[in-house]
Amino acid sequence: NKMNDIQNNVEEAAALTHDDNGNDSNHQNSSLSERYFEAIAMVDSAPEKCLALLEPIQRDVQTLSLFSSNEGMEDLGTKSIPFLALEHFMATALVNLPAGPGAMALRKRNILQSLTLWGQFLERLEVLEVLSKEETKEYHDLLEEQQHYLDQSNGNDNGDINDIASNTNKLPPAPSRDAKIARFKAKQQRHKEIERLKALRDRRNRCGIAPDEEMDGHDQDSLDRTLALSELDIYKGDALENWSQSQRELPMIEMMVKMEAERQHMTKHSGTGSNSQHHNGTANDPRRPPPGRGLQLTHITKDTATGQLQFKRDEVRAKVFRPGWSQPTMTLEELGEREYRQAMEREERQKQAEANRVNEPKRYEDLVRDGMEDNAELVEASAKLDRQWDDWKDENPRGSGNKLANRGDKNF
Repeated sequence: NKMNDIQNNVEEAAALTHDDNGNDSNHQNSSLSERYFEAIAMVDSAPEKCLALLEPIQRDVQTLSLFSSNEGMEDLGTKSIPFLALEHFMATALVNLPAGPGAMALRKRNILQSLTLWGQFLERLEVLEVLSKEETKEYHDLLEEQQHYLDQSNGNDNGDINDIASNTNKLPPAPSRDAKIARFKAKQQRHKEIERLKALRDRRNRCGIAPDEEMDGHDQDSLDRTLALSELDIYKGDALENWSQSQRELPMIEMMVKMEAERQHMTKHSGTGSNSQHHNGTANDPRRPPPGRGLQLTHITKDTATGQLQFKRDEVRAKVFRPGWSQPTMTLEELGEREYRQAMEREERQKQAEANRVNEPKRYEDLVRDGMEDNAELVEASAKLDRQWDDWKDENPRGSGNKLANRGDKNF
């Protein structure tokens, strides 16, 4: 049948490659599927190399006629399903290409090409009846928005930036926060299902189960097909989301292209196009403040009492990016050294204070506790302190300071 023929075509493409001149050549170590999966693995890390690998694969898929407009999803072979997302990965690689300064026109061209590829990808899924009712509606809404943008862009080739900005404001609103959260949660669930299917496939391989034997309700072909369809479900959601984001990016890129064109036009007719000062920046512009100084602003006011003019000059922009809080005056290493020196000084003072306290006059019981009762000078000084302490206790008997002791009823 047709499905078996397509599977055989994919298997027969194991040695099909293209050289730089577009001619076919045999490559024994690289099949079509291996080249495809190797390319899509680099869609984020190396988009340029990914595109270079996907373009000949696209020609191979067209040569093998893997897909037909009169077929349904049940007619496709399991090994052909991953190639349905070929245009999606090419579009993603185009969007991921870096755009340097002054390359907004190239960025615009890449995005327009990616929108065309996403349209081809989703159109094929619609023919295969893979898209849900909501996804089909979103796909047709994106097509209408793209056509509306192209009509506005073609009719506004010579328009100014204000016209482009007005068209930007007419873009449809972005998806709501709840819709984004729901899509994110659904994507997480699909990823979990894919991880479960991959774990089941690895377990089949470890156990050496025959392809026609079932395990957890799947034989080898059923498991591979379910895994491919689950991954395709994620790809179509990513395509719709990336298409919407790129569609909203286009008017802003077009505005930047217009601004670059106007800036070049003004430079060309300002008489400074060949001036080295223009190419080297405005460092030698006499109107520009010298480096390290801000813009000088002069305030002119009139004194109400004398009627004289008062001039006040302020320096602005030099302190714009200075923080409003106190900045550190030393490094952490300097702070640590200072704290260490202070700690050592405190320890030395504490030792000196303890040494002085030992030789200070004290009561005899304190001398005994410190083992200094053999020091005659300290014993004599302690006797004087003990006599003073006894005299004070005689003059101030216990309880003499309680003035309320003799008040109240003594029976209670």
